[in-house]
Amino acid sequence: MLNNKKAERLLQQIGAAYNDPEVAEDAKLREDLLACAQELDKTGNYLSVATKVNGVTTRAARQHLKRPLKAINTLYQQTALTSNYYWGTAAVTMTAGLN
Repeated sequence: MLNNKKAERLLQQIGAAYNDPEVAEDAKLREDLLACAQELDKTGNYLSVATKVNGVTTRAARQHLKRPLKAINTLYQQTALTSNYYWGTAAVTMTAGLN
């Protein structure tokens, strides 16, 4: 069990997408979601994992343009703000010493 409520919520969101019947048809996508869930369970770092999940959902959305997967679109929306926050913080940190 995770100690952080945001990490718990992210794990539930990943699980909901993973168990979706449409997602079950894409073995690679399920494998990627499972890897993200395992990393989250191991590290508890929801910022990093949400960013990875957002990347996974972006790739999946591009692969399924003709028949979008509703669960993946939902998971993308659920992780988009956290991912943007993480990348913004990383960019500021990396460029903070540059003048």
